Amino acid sequence: MIKQPLLSRLERSITTAFLSGQMTRGVWINGCQQPQSITRMDISAPMLMFPVIGLKRVVADRQSYDARPGQVLMLPTGARCDIENIPERGQSRFLGASLVFDRQTTELFNKIYSDGLKDWDLTPKWKAAGSEELYSLVADWITHDQSYPADLTQTRHRLVEVLLILARQGLAGNLLIARGDTLSARITQHFQTDLSRDWSVKDLTRVLAMSERTLRRRLQAENTGFRELLEDTRLNRGVERVISSDMPIGQIAFDCGYQSQSRFAERFRLRFSMSPTELRATQGRTMGGGRWGGGRWGGGRWASW
Repeated sequence: MIKQPLLSRLERSITTAFLSGQMTRGVWINGCQQPQSITRMDISAPMLMFPVIGLKRVVADRQSYDARPGQVLMLPTGARCDIENIPERGQSRFLGASLVFDRQTTELFNKIYSDGLKDWDLTPKWKAAGSEELYSLVADWITHDQSYPADLTQTRHRLVEVLLILARQGLAGNLLIARGDTLSARITQHFQTDLSRDWSVKDLTRVLAMSERTLRRRLQAENTGFRELLEDTRLNRGVERVISSDMPIGQIAFDCGYQSQSRFAERFRLRFSMSPTELRATQGRTMGGGRWGGGRWGGGRWASW
């Protein structure tokens, strides 16, 4: 059982970062005043998610996982999830954070602690109780970054420390054991380098040194196709930017490769069950004079690598 003073300290540090707009590298902070429900969101990097106000629900592989303050969720790379952020009853607010572990971070962890992997329980676990050690580390980290922003190297070492805590507690399996490095994953990485580009199959056959027939056959074996994979990549980047930035929807659409905002909104709604504008509205961006903790209630932001 996490002591309430520690949960309150974690909530204060996340709230301060959220309201100031000064995000910590490797940390995604999201808040909303209305329920958010996003369907079929692909997890492109291992993530540790935890709410500090309200409830977060993740549905993956026909299993549902609910996390409340004091609990954490571990999402593996390659998972496709439905995610709900549900404001606390009576307070009309949700606030949560996610730690994002890029490939270089997990590779650094494996390099440093490869000898210990055999001694830790790496059974995949999706939900667990948080620990005082973990929450104290995250609270101190976010508070420290408000005055002394970390560079990329510092951030990765802090995330490695988080992984070490989780590994010793038998909770790092979903974060450390990647699903197979599929052709789909490799192609997605190429798409992500320039989503606004008018990609063609021939572009991929050149960079992958593979015939078009072989490429299509292997994608079919992975139950996907070129167009489907390209749109998945564009929409997943789009939902991240809608949630995590104040960028105009039209600009997000263009950056993600859509020639019109209306087309982007149509495909977005079909995929995530909400339009970009509806998703933004759950965060209270348009509510004049909305206040929380003495500051303006804004949207979540993504602290990118």
